[in-house]
Amino acid sequence: MPRVLLFPVDDTDDSQKSWDWMINNFYRDGDEVHLLNVISRLTFAATLGVPAVDFTPQINREAYEGAVRKAEAFIVKRFLARLPEHIQTTPIVHIIKSEIDTNNVGHVICVKAEELKAACVLMGSHNKGPVAEFFMGSVSQYVSHHSKVPVVIVKQP
Repeated sequence: MPRVLLFPVDDTDDSQKSWDWMINNFYRDGDEVHLLNVISRLTFAATLGVPAVDFTPQINREAYEGAVRKAEAFIVKRFLARLPEHIQTTPIVHIIKSEIDTNNVGHVICVKAEELKAACVLMGSHNKGPVAEFFMGSVSQYVSHHSKVPVVIVKQP
C-alpha cells in the first residue's frame, strides 16, 4: 500500500523550497503525493476587488475560474515541473475554494488529510515574523495543533 503524503502549497518561494526538501529528504519510491492549494475567502476577495465579507463567487464565475487557473499555473511551474526524473508517479492536485478566512485554511488541510488517510502532512513554514503571525495567524501552527495525522513542518533558514 503506498504511503499517502499531503503537501499544502501556495505561490511562495518558502513553499517551493519545502517541496524541494520533501522530494530530496522524505519522499520514497511508491509514495502517493497530493498537492493541496486552498483558495481562501481573502485571496478570492482580492481577485474580485470586493471585501472578504462579500465572498460571492457565483456573481463573477470568470474571476473564480481565473483564480483556479492561476493556482494551476503556479502549481505546474513551482512544483510539477521540478519533479526529478526518478519520480515516476505524478502528484495528484487538489484546488479547494474555501468559504473560511485565511486563518482557518489549516482546518481545510486537516480535513483533507483525514479524508485521504494521509500518512502525514508535510508543509513549509513562512517566516512572517511574530507581529504578522499574531495578526494573520499561522497555517502550519494550526495544522500542527489540530491534525489527527502526523505533521512535518519544514522550516527555512
